[in-house]
Amino acid sequence: MKYNIRNRRMISAVLLCAILSGSVLLTGCSNGGNNQESNSPASSAAVSANNNDSSEKAESSVSVEKNDTDSSYDESNSTVISLSDSQTKVSGSGAAFENGTVKITSAGNYILRGKLSDGQVVIETSKDDTVRLILDNAEITSSSTAAIFARKCDKTIILLNKGTTNTLTDGSSYAQIQSESSSDNSSSDSPDAALFIQDDLTILGEGTLNVRGNCKNGITSKDTLKITGGIINVTSVNHCITGKDNLYISAGNVTVSSESGDGIRSTYSKEDDEKKGHVYIENALVDITAANDGIQAERSVVINSGTVTVVSGGGSSANVRTQTQPGGSDKLQQSSDNTTSESTRGIKSGTDIIVTGGTITVDSYDDALHSNSSIDIKGGSFVINAGDDGIHASDKIDISGGSIEIKNSYEGVEAEVINISSGTIDINASDDGINCAGGNDQSGFGGADADMQFRNFQNNQNQNSQDSTQNDNTPPQPPQSDSSQGNMQQGQMPQGNMPDGQPPQGGMPDGQMPQNSNFPGQMPGGGMDVDENAALNISGGTIYVNAQGDGLDSNGNITMSGGTVVINGTTSGGNGIIDHGASCNITGGTLIGAGTSDMLEMPDETSAQNTLTVIFESSLVAGTPVYVADSSGKVIAAMTPKKDFGCFILSCSELKNGESYTVYTGGTVKGTEVNGYYSQPSVSGGEKFTSFTLSDSKVTYVNSQGVTEYSGSMGGFPGGGMRGRMQGMSADPSGSAEITAV
Repeated sequence: MKYNIRNRRMISAVLLCAILSGSVLLTGCSNGGNNQESNSPASSAAVSANNNDSSEKAESSVSVEKNDTDSSYDESNSTVISLSDSQTKVSGSGAAFENGTVKITSAGNYILRGKLSDGQVVIETSKDDTVRLILDNAEITSSSTAAIFARKCDKTIILLNKGTTNTLTDGSSYAQIQSESSSDNSSSDSPDAALFIQDDLTILGEGTLNVRGNCKNGITSKDTLKITGGIINVTSVNHCITGKDNLYISAGNVTVSSESGDGIRSTYSKEDDEKKGHVYIENALVDITAANDGIQAERSVVINSGTVTVVSGGGSSANVRTQTQPGGSDKLQQSSDNTTSESTRGIKSGTDIIVTGGTITVDSYDDALHSNSSIDIKGGSFVINAGDDGIHASDKIDISGGSIEIKNSYEGVEAEVINISSGTIDINASDDGINCAGGNDQSGFGGADADMQFRNFQNNQNQNSQDSTQNDNTPPQPPQSDSSQGNMQQGQMPQGNMPDGQPPQGGMPDGQMPQNSNFPGQMPGGGMDVDENAALNISGGTIYVNAQGDGLDSNGNITMSGGTVVINGTTSGGNGIIDHGASCNITGGTLIGAGTSDMLEMPDETSAQNTLTVIFESSLVAGTPVYVADSSGKVIAAMTPKKDFGCFILSCSELKNGESYTVYTGGTVKGTEVNGYYSQPSVSGGEKFTSFTLSDSKVTYVNSQGVTEYSGSMGGFPGGGMRGRMQGMSADPSGSAEITAV
């Protein structure tokens, strides 16, 4: 639910106040080094393929060369460096030791063994050289700078010998350290990481590398960083692993933990080189604990296989918004200065996120998956706990495979356009389950809660241009109150004139809709504007939604031509099982759901497939079976809703015009059940609620007396939006729509 698009809670309350005080007329309201041989991207299988991996993997723009994966070397042709503090010795050519520093000045293989308690390895060769460091139980610590610093060469390769443990540690402060912007965008030779490489870096082998970034960062390559093997553990004060041009992880076991920055990232942002700024993962074990973003790419994040685990920003449990009513307060707003400049998303990209396989677990303070452009999920297995959205894209989300479990979220899946053609999606949301609304979101940051307490009614129209992959998580701030306009009391509607861009405060003329210069003829917050570009298209897959807001919500259109959608909807006012600003057309598949009827919106009457809407005169308790049988007694659909409900909807191919059906409640339902839905049920007992015969109408409403005329309710009418009939509208505080038996 986006309050800059549609604040239905306020709409409902304002309408109710207006209805109780007089009549209301609504019209048209709706809502490149040495000996390198270029190969295709590596597909080494250090980690076996995981569940739901797709045969169609996304290719990386990074080329993998022979020396990126070759662990063989000849010690007799290598320079051996025996580290022993002041007694350090160099056997061979190309390197020298002086005053605690090992300096490498030519290409070749260099074997490092032993311990350097306070020193450094510096690489400074010609710009076309490749230097390979073979770490063989090496421990290097510097008190004042990076442990290993490649000032100049074409490529540095770090080979971790099998069975060895190697450690790199820097000092807590550097005599000279470049700024963050310089680290990312200049050719400065001042390091800011325990392992700092000015050019390309590859890490491989079967040993272990432990890196501690005490001053700032853990591992930084200012060109492309490739990890093709080894066990790599990084802890850092700030960012853990950065491959500026690209970060490529294929095989290996990578574990990182940041105290104040991102986990792993790629930061190249020049618009004229689309091949840079990407994070690519396959066949690897990646475990990330980050104070800020877990994975952050200036352009795309691609995951083809492996196991990726991310905890960002302390996890979803640190964000109390997931534990409150929709629009409720959150930790970000509770900070001492009411602002935050940090982004705390799980996996974030400036352009695209593409997943074709693997096992991905994310626990994030903010969005779990967030793209400023699009997300394409073709496979993989996801378990998501999110303090804000589970999966969010500014433009488009395509889901064509995989298994997605969103255990906690504010909104489950959100983008302007969402296409679902295959896969299994299980969503739990404290607001909307699936929401189609354009632009970057602020989700729970502001708006009105269940008690109509307005925290922010500013128009967020500038958010699209402001959101970037850096420092983009600042929530909007609540408007300052004006004592001259009166204070809003809990559970009451604000009254009076509205200051520009703010919610109404003070007094509101009886029987009138609030208006001001920002909202001419509309409700505040953008009113009931329809986004004609917003669309939810479901053509296959299985979708389970347990939402306290709308089950399916589109500020534009909803189309369904296949698949199965099961919705356990809201029990509170201002939300519905489905909600659409323009149209909803169902031509195939199964849609079944239960929830409140006070914001009831149904598919269009022009839909090719029939929809049944059962409205109960009183609420039924959670777990009460409701099922529909045809004239032969065959049960065509059964559900035991997870929450109290006053309405049940069903659209499926088994509903035929001219056929008779009976709706039952209670009894015992057996069979395979997921989220209250039984795909092949067997029933016993139960009480007949109503019988009816389907007519030519594509949306049939029934109550205990049979087929009825539905007279609409707060903001929701047959055909969508607010285009239905107002006559006979119920002002019953229970929120039930008034229905009239035919």
